[in-house]
Amino acid sequence: MEIVTSGIPENRQRFELLERIRRKVPVVETMTIIADQTTSWLQVTDPDKLLLTALERGEEGGFEVDPFWAAAWRAAVGMDRFLGQICGEVGETAWRQLSILELGGGSGRAGISAAMRGARVVITDASSTAMLVCRYNAWHMRDRVSVRRLDWRNRNQHLGLFPILVGSDIVYDPKLFPILEPCMRRHLHPHGAVYLSEPQRHTGERFQSWIQSAGWQLLEHYIDLEDGEKQIRIFECRLPK
Repeated sequence: MEIVTSGIPENRQRFELLERIRRKVPVVETMTIIADQTTSWLQVTDPDKLLLTALERGEEGGFEVDPFWAAAWRAAVGMDRFLGQICGEVGETAWRQLSILELGGGSGRAGISAAMRGARVVITDASSTAMLVCRYNAWHMRDRVSVRRLDWRNRNQHLGLFPILVGSDIVYDPKLFPILEPCMRRHLHPHGAVYLSEPQRHTGERFQSWIQSAGWQLLEHYIDLEDGEKQIRIFECRLPK
């Protein structure tokens, strides 16, 4: 029997969402592993072409046309595995009581990983196309996942306080640090933690020193993806108590 939501069959809603996405960007449905489970995944067919198109257009449009969300970043896979470790440490019951905010979520891998393990998650991005793709990927988790627009530059925007913030490969550009850090402060519970994954780029080293100079306490964790590349580094950022 077909599920009906607001008078519209559920599978029709999903199909219409997919059609909206296809009018914006070429995509293909694949399978991937998240939270140790095989799940369907919508990804951009040619992320490099999307990046080239954005570069040809210049910087006009800012975060709204940022194409980097479309690629399958190793840092997001590392964050998925790291969240599995945290979930194991806190326990499934405690994890299900958590509300988690993902910054710069793109297609949503890290946030969906947290939701598949039982947490309630708000996945954010400034790109409308990324948000559509994320909604599609999180369709089967929509009882625990909401997708919201969040522009780090808007200091008046506040989505609430969260005990855990996550972000995958969002510290690649030092010019973003001064707008990312206040956004982290606005949304982090006083006793919470921010977990940011990155593939050990030089910009990660710069973020490490920069965030500590901004008054944050920092720990590092490493996830080996066993792919012959550098381990994924996870920055654990906390404000002093």
